[in-house]
Amino acid sequence: MRQITIESPAEGENLLERLRQDQVYFPAHCGGRGTCGKCKVRFISGAPEPSEDGKRFFSEEELASGWRLACRTTVSGRVHLEIPEADEDEITASVSFFGSKAAESSSDGERTDSDYVIAVDIGTTTLAAALVDRQTGKIEQTVTSVNHQRAFGTDVVSRMDASNRGKGELLRQSICQDLAALAEKLGQDPEQAAFVVSGNTTMQHLLQGLSCETLGVAPYNPVDISMHPYQNMLMMPGISTFVGADIVSGIVASGMDESEDVCLLVDLGTNGEMVIGNKEKMLSASTAAGPAFEGGNISCGVAGVPGAISEVEISGGTPVIHTIQDAPAIGLCGTGVLETVYELLKDELIDETGLMDDEYFDDGFPLAEGIVFTSQDVREVQLAKSAVRAGIEVLLKEYGISYDGVERVYLAGGFGEKINQEKAIGIGLLPEEFDGKIIPAGNSSLAGAVMLAGKPEMAERFVRVAEFAGEIALAENPAFNDLYMDHMFFPEE
Repeated sequence: MRQITIESPAEGENLLERLRQDQVYFPAHCGGRGTCGKCKVRFISGAPEPSEDGKRFFSEEELASGWRLACRTTVSGRVHLEIPEADEDEITASVSFFGSKAAESSSDGERTDSDYVIAVDIGTTTLAAALVDRQTGKIEQTVTSVNHQRAFGTDVVSRMDASNRGKGELLRQSICQDLAALAEKLGQDPEQAAFVVSGNTTMQHLLQGLSCETLGVAPYNPVDISMHPYQNMLMMPGISTFVGADIVSGIVASGMDESEDVCLLVDLGTNGEMVIGNKEKMLSASTAAGPAFEGGNISCGVAGVPGAISEVEISGGTPVIHTIQDAPAIGLCGTGVLETVYELLKDELIDETGLMDDEYFDDGFPLAEGIVFTSQDVREVQLAKSAVRAGIEVLLKEYGISYDGVERVYLAGGFGEKINQEKAIGIGLLPEEFDGKIIPAGNSSLAGAVMLAGKPEMAERFVRVAEFAGEIALAENPAFNDLYMDHMFFPEE
């Protein structure tokens, strides 16, 4: 816990808004709607009355000792607070791709900042950066961090909404500070360093201070998704508002654009982007999977930090858990969420509809002290997995190919890299036909940025892929909704 003092905020000012302005970080997953219970603070003295919707996140004893939700609390005058330490700064994001760790030492002799380029993947949840030698293209060092824009919500829609409500400059400052911190971790001067930036379209817009007003409303036109310079950065090109530079990077990094075989790339992050094709034809799509597979919108969900439950087995109603770095359990990250659902299903504690056993229906299934998995958590996973599976099936149908016609399936992102493939298939996230074809791609967005940073002459290839790949609008596809509802159910034995 750390103590802070807020000096004379405006009369009746929302506490979360004030903390954001003061750049005090909170992982407010719901964007300040009072539904996730993550923005907890404790008033050292003079705690205001708790809001009715905020009471459910605290016991009577906690309320009496001053705990409140920042997003549902207004303050006036000087206030003294205790705030939990931001453990998510220890996030262990993926910095490996296609089976090899992105960490090689290639330095030889005295070097200067101008000898390096920083390749960056700006994810909605996490950031990853690699220091790349301009001469050799090799990676000197990699670092990761949480994207502190999570204080404005865990998904792109929440970020767009915050930007459109006048928070765009705060969002821009937040990501710029994160990039500066990454540069310093890599031993570089943030003002002098050169960056190559990959990421989804919304993240790139927020970084540049571009308007998000046209991103969330039809016809969903981005301001600029071309390859272009911005300050000391090179922005990588995207395909559309919904399929950004991170997917273009993954296409090139996997070699799909030069392959004879038809391959599928699926990013199992918050935005659920996917692309199918080869050098002859490509189609892409994006589905609103939500942040469940990154620990978001889960009652005890956390990012991939030490203490996050990452593996789960349940037998006879008894759980056995494993945490990141074997630290004491503090919550569930994405892989732990998926494995919990699979194990509950296998142990018949939930049925194919997602209905939880009566014994655990009200209070959730206990995994560790203070950590439960609730009926609502199951529902969040159902929403996420059905969106991804339905998106894949529509993409294959529009491409004119069956599951059997796909030669390789690349799973991108940290979740895709660490996922238990058997359990992913077991809950219906992926079809059985993909068994044996799945290749963990790791951070393919960072992989593409590293390639471009080390070989600037590849720029034309990235631009060509961005222009070449077509896009399917799933929201306008009549088959998507039917498939979405079908895949809400879990597979039966």
